[in-house]
Amino acid sequence: MLANGQIGVSSTLGITLETDALLVTKIDLNRQDHRIFQLAYANAVLNYEQEYPLTGDIFDLVQFGKDKPTVMIGYFPPLVEKFRSAGLPLKVFDLQKEHADLSGAAELPSATSAAGQVIISATSLINKSVSEILAYAKTKTDLYLLGPSTPLNEQMRKNFGFTHLFGMIFEPYEFAVMEMIGQGLGTQSFSSKGEKVKL
Repeated sequence: MLANGQIGVSSTLGITLETDALLVTKIDLNRQDHRIFQLAYANAVLNYEQEYPLTGDIFDLVQFGKDKPTVMIGYFPPLVEKFRSAGLPLKVFDLQKEHADLSGAAELPSATSAAGQVIISATSLINKSVSEILAYAKTKTDLYLLGPSTPLNEQMRKNFGFTHLFGMIFEPYEFAVMEMIGQGLGTQSFSSKGEKVKL
């Protein structure tokens, strides 16, 4: 939370923050915990710079269909359930988790290359896998960056070639979000305190 109350969130599984963000005087982008700090700060600044005429869940804002196979990189269980309930084809990859919904990592390059739509977790910015993932996708593939860690910035969208960015914004000074994060709770806990938006 910035002094003006704007909130930026950023996280990834299995990373321990070794220092308090307020004590960091120089960002070292070779350190994953510093990349988390940097992304949270960017989100707190950038995500409040524009209005968002389209709000809501990605599943309601994008036309997913049976004729356009979708790949999801980063496991979003509620979204996976929506695909399954609608009978839509979906391959899901997440190297940090084990679940019956997940496909093996060896399939990632070919599945991404064959996909019509690719949903990529914003944590790929933290672990620096985003460029490798994007290299697998074909030129005409629709690419979506998803999650509360997403920096909602038009220049970033264009530079990476994303079709749309899906992130979250919070009311300024929403201390409940900060408390939940401080307790180690994740997106499913604090998402009700924010608004899902599309850029």
